[in-house]
Amino acid sequence: MTLLKYLQSYTDKNILPMHMPGHKRKALAPYLHILGAKYDLTEITGMDDLHRPEGILKECQQKAQKLWHSQHSFFLVNGSTVGILAGIRSCTKTGDTVLVARNCHKSVYNAIELCGLNPVYILPQMLKKIPSYSCVQPSQVEEALKVHSDIKAVIITSPTYEGIISDVANIAKVAHSFGVPVLVDEAHGAHLDLSPYFTGGAVKAGADIVVQSLHKTLPSLTQTAVLHLNSKLVSPQSVQRQLSVFQTSSPSYLLMSSIDSCIEFVQNQRLFLNWNSNLESFKEQIQRLRYLEILNYTENSESIFGFDKSKLVISATQTNITGGRLFALLRDKYKIELEMCGGDYAIAMTSMADSQENLNILADALLSIDKTLLSVNRSPLCTTITALPKRNMSIAQALESPKKVIDKQFSKDSVCAEYIWLYPPGIPIITPGEVINSETLSIITAAAENKMNLQKTFSNSKEDIAIVEK
Repeated sequence: MTLLKYLQSYTDKNILPMHMPGHKRKALAPYLHILGAKYDLTEITGMDDLHRPEGILKECQQKAQKLWHSQHSFFLVNGSTVGILAGIRSCTKTGDTVLVARNCHKSVYNAIELCGLNPVYILPQMLKKIPSYSCVQPSQVEEALKVHSDIKAVIITSPTYEGIISDVANIAKVAHSFGVPVLVDEAHGAHLDLSPYFTGGAVKAGADIVVQSLHKTLPSLTQTAVLHLNSKLVSPQSVQRQLSVFQTSSPSYLLMSSIDSCIEFVQNQRLFLNWNSNLESFKEQIQRLRYLEILNYTENSESIFGFDKSKLVISATQTNITGGRLFALLRDKYKIELEMCGGDYAIAMTSMADSQENLNILADALLSIDKTLLSVNRSPLCTTITALPKRNMSIAQALESPKKVIDKQFSKDSVCAEYIWLYPPGIPIITPGEVINSETLSIITAAAENKMNLQKTFSNSKEDIAIVEK
């Protein structure tokens, strides 16, 4: 029985609800009916407890274990963020050193701050066709583990926002030889290895902790995610304990029902077959593009281990428009909203919910835009760091230090007191405690001039930056 059917059977009993939530499962207001409040229950008798699952929720999580072939699976209703926080905390102690791919999401940095960890960074190489990061190499991990014998966990992102997949199997093999667990932020890869058409998943590859957002690539409600544990180095009790710290004590049964129903739904292989077929047809249509390019890394080009072909990365590098301009054109003129844009590219995310008609519309729009473009040999508009900034103090120390906000043109060589990132993808350009350099300022300026979504922790103006007072 699915959790949704379980909820339905309970509500059919017409039991008087003298408990939370306050709407009492009645359409007291029109929005409650629209939002499905009828099935919005809490941890009452028979509904089980996500933090100590023994009944229906335990059964639901076991379905996830079976589907992804994990030892343990945990439902997340606070998105992948809560899985990242709990996962990192479950395999570290305050003051531990962790090896971190610098292109990780901001939630990883929040975990570093909250857990008082000391990060050692790996900076992946840049891709050649767009100014974004390639995969983490096993050799980088091995070298770092040899130099830093006190590393307690390896944390990477695979696939990236751009669909780049790292060699997780060999990274895990290297890390395990040092007795170190591997945590993979696989928020964008919940669909991987559920079919022969989309492969490269971290669970199958042997990562210890894998965190997936179901809502990003599978048909599930926003905020739904799963944490998978496959480890002799991290205990399920530790993960459950940390989830009870970071995850809400009142998990939504609507969201948990979405997770469970999604698990049942995606076992239909025809859904993945159709998705793959629609993508193949789309790629045939866009062969006529002259200047725009849909990146394809399936043939191991640029020493990339793998590529998630569900991500349509549209490069405008050799044209007279930026990724931001392409993004805006598709939205304003063709009514197509993409996922994100980088300096010289934009990303369209696809899923099994995209019909061939939808992809035809996107292909026609790209071909139409392409006809208006000129081929230009220009320097790439880079909005990602190519070298690690010098670190003067820890993230927590910088955030807790006295700080002041100044004009960024006077900030060079100062210690940054805030996070600065583009969102999406939420990868820091600079973190608190790092020294502001010329590249930092160049990226911030380019992002501001191109009206990209530049976010900061403290300073509000695009011209200002918060620094640690000397």
